[in-house]
Formats: sequence, C-alpha cells, structure tokens
Amino acid sequence: MTYSLKAVVLRDRKIVAISGTDRVKFLQGLTTNDIRRLAPDKALYAGFLTGQGKLLCDAFVMQDGDRILIDIATGLVEDFVKRLSAFKLRAAVEIGEAAPALAVAAVWGPGATARLELDSAEGIVGNSALAKAHLAFVDPRIAALGARLIYPADVPIEAELARLGFASATAAHYAEHRLALGIADTAEIGGEVCYPLEANFEMLHGVDFKKGCYLGQELTARMKLKGELRKRILPVSSSALLPTAGTTVTADGTQLGPLIAASGRRGLALLRLDRLADAREDSIRVQDVPINIHWPDWLPR
Repeated sequence: MTYSLKAVVLRDRKIVAISGTDRVKFLQGLTTNDIRRLAPDKALYAGFLTGQGKLLCDAFVMQDGDRILIDIATGLVEDFVKRLSAFKLRAAVEIGEAAPALAVAAVWGPGATARLELDSAEGIVGNSALAKAHLAFVDPRIAALGARLIYPADVPIEAELARLGFASATAAHYAEHRLALGIADTAEIGGEVCYPLEANFEMLHGVDFKKGCYLGQELTARMKLKGELRKRILPVSSSALLPTAGTTVTADGTQLGPLIAASGRRGLALLRLDRLADAREDSIRVQDVPINIHWPDWLPR
C-alpha cells in the first residue's frame, strides 16, 4: 500500500440533482460561477449568496447527462432545496436529492489524480480507474487538494480505493490536509459568515465576473471593481494547540478577527487586512497562543 495516498468518505456531503430543460438558465441566476461552462469534462466550484451578497454556502457543480449534480453539505440540503424551489416559479426544473442516492469521497496525496487516471488540471472530470465511481474530478479550487468521487451510496467504495493503493483516512485527516493548504469549507464560510471574495473565491475559481446577473452579484462585483476587500481568510499556525474556532485573533490588544477553523496547530482566520498590515508579527496571538499568519502560494498579496 502507498500510504502517502489517502482517501476518505465525506459523510457530511450529499448530492442534490437539478433536472429539466431550464436547469442551466435557472442555476445561472443563482450562483457565483458561470454554469454555461459546465461540460462532461468540466466541474465547477461555486457559491450561493444572499441578496446582500453574503455566502449561504459553497458547492461543487457537475454535469451528469440531462441533469446537474450539486455536491453540498449534508446539513444544508433541506433548506437548500427549499430555497431553490422558492425561485423556481415557472421554470422547467425539478430539484431534490439525487435518486438513487449518491455519496462523496475525497482522495489526495502525491500522484493521487494520476492513480485515478485523471488529468491534473482543476475541475477536470475523467473516466476514473474506479469502475464503481459515478463521476470523478480534480478539485476545482486547487489541484493540490486532490480529487472528489461521486458514487452510488450503497457501494463500498473504500475497498476499491484500497486496491488502488489509497489508505483509509478520517474526516479530521482531510480537514488537516485542507487547512494546511489554506482552504476553507462550508462549515467555516457558510451561513452568511463572509462574502465570497473574503473567502478567496476569485483565486479558487469560484466566481465569474463576466457571467452577468445573479443573486448577490451587485455587491460582489462592486467589491472587485472598487477594491473594497477589507477582510480575507488566511491560514494560521502555531507551535501549540490552537483554541477553538470563534476565538478572537489579536495584536497588541487590537482585534484582527475571529479564528474560524482550528485543527491541532493549524487553522484559518477571517482577518482585517488593514489591521494585519499594521501588526507586529511577534504580537499576533489567539488568547495566549502566539500564531503565524501565512499567505499560500496560490493567494497573491
């Protein structure tokens, strides 16, 4: 077994299906990304916003024959379906959990996408080496995250992944991998915590500024046009265990913003950029824990 390759079933994710002749037009008016770019070989990362432009949730969007599949947090499915149904009006669309049920897994590690016989570019969908996978695609945010698999929920995908050399991992292992790369997920950025640009959607290929109108588009476009981004999610680390999410990051008594994720010695914080620029590096801490702020390679200053 190649233990550098890891796989986990993401039990906190479910698949919603949208079908009907108006499915593309319908979703185009509700998401931050350009749904017209979906193709059999292209998956997208996107956000669903409030009318005021704040993130309700992020999601992965895939074309699957005559329907569109949405990989979304399990706890949001019921409200998500209700919300989308409220915008349906006379649109020829059907919205609900995929039937038969589909599940989600993630794989990562050096050569993980190649082991699945996938191209390495973000969002590429391919014919996976896993015969039982329904869809397999490289994570559309950054390729270093690995790949996601959509498969029938009643299939024991772990055994097939093990035969390809993937060691079974836990959700905590995947969170550590994600946080090490500085990537936030639904639990940290959903529920109107922040705006999509604060969650680095532009660099994570999650927003299209040329697609035209969608719910929450006006404020998103204004923030981009006027450079009004005051906060940004940044990865943090410490030599000691971090406090729980929600604890405030400070510098010499000045509040920089909340810690929004913590796993061991790594986490994410939603920080005021102006205050961070004025802060001494050795003064930044969470409670009594000194921390370091990082700018990942994929995130320009």
